[in-house]
Amino acid sequence: MKNFENFEAFKMSKTQMNEITGGAEVYCTTFNGEKEATFENTSVEDAQAGADAAWGKGKAICEEVIKV
Repeated sequence: MKNFENFEAFKMSKTQMNEITGGAEVYCTTFNGEKEATFENTSVEDAQAGADAAWGKGKAICEEVIKV
């Protein structure tokens, strides 16, 4: 009988899991909420760099969308 300790998904890193599920989705918004964007199949760091380039460095916050 198998148990959860042998479940391979528990042995994967977050990056590996994102590759299997099609990549991460990252949501970015400006601090005042006027602008927003969603990036797919990218890292939070790359999305933050894109938001900084579009809206100005330090004017946006980006975080990974948790899919339930």
